[in-house]
Amino acid sequence: MGQTIKRDKYDELAVGESATKPIIAGNFWNDTGIRLVSGQEYHFTAVGQWIDLYILCDADGVPSPNPLVIPFETLRRMPHEQWFTLIGPIDRNPETQFRIGKERTVIAPATGLLTCFANDVRYFYSNNFGSVELRVTRTR
Repeated sequence: MGQTIKRDKYDELAVGESATKPIIAGNFWNDTGIRLVSGQEYHFTAVGQWIDLYILCDADGVPSPNPLVIPFETLRRMPHEQWFTLIGPIDRNPETQFRIGKERTVIAPATGLLTCFANDVRYFYSNNFGSVELRVTRTR
């Protein structure tokens, strides 16, 4: 793919350029410093594993690990996605958030700063550990 460029905070990627950022499981928001542009296409890949309490998973997340957490599923920040799936809102706006997981190509739904999180319940971030490395490449 394209070359990786070290860019200033909030710079936009040119076609073929990439940026790699850590997404920390325990952070409610991970401001990536990557500015997406509405209508432009981006390819996302996330490698590594993170931990929800004692459950190890990758950026695709996990289904409900046991019956005790099923009542909390509707309280996840993105209720229809699995626990701990990597999610990417723009400017922290829930209306612009989309599933990233381990790999996905997306046309940006809005222009703004990509902010990411592990899909969990708002008050459950204190038991999250580890991180994944997110690579964002503008493809067109």
